[in-house]
Amino acid sequence: MKRYAKVIINIILILVLSCSFHIEAFAEIAPNAGSSGKAESATAESATAGKIVDDANSFLDKGKESESPINGQALKDGSNIIYNVLLILGIAVALIWGLVLGIQFITGTIEEKAEIKKGLIPYVVGCIIIFGAFGIWKLVLNLLAPLS
Repeated sequence: MKRYAKVIINIILILVLSCSFHIEAFAEIAPNAGSSGKAESATAESATAGKIVDDANSFLDKGKESESPINGQALKDGSNIIYNVLLILGIAVALIWGLVLGIQFITGTIEEKAEIKKGLIPYVVGCIIIFGAFGIWKLVLNLLAPLS
C-alpha cells in the first residue's frame, strides 16, 4: 500500500511541477516602424495612453479581418471525444475497484474486513475526484458554449 501511495504522490508532484512552468515568447517590437520597415527607437511620445489604445485597436482590427485558423467545431468535437473516453475509463476503473473491494469484503475474515474498510477511504475520495473533475469540465464547457 505504501508503494501505491508513493506512486500517486509522484504523479501528483509531476503534474504540479509541469503546470507551474511558464512559457514566455519573446518578439522584436517595432513601435514606430516607418515606410522603410525599419524600427525606430521607442520614445516617451510613442508610449502615451492614446497611442497605446490606437495600437491596440489596430491590432484587434487586424484580428477581425483575418480568418481564424482555429476550427471551433473541431475543438468541440475533440473535447467531447476526450471527455467521453476518459469518463468511461473512470467509470470502469471505479466499478472494477468497487467490485473487487466488495468481493473481498464478502469473502474476508474479520481482520480482512477491517483492512478493506480502510481501503474504502481512498476509493471514495478517488470517485469524488474523478466524477467531480468531469462535472467541473462539463460545467465549464456549458458555461463557455454561449461565448463561441
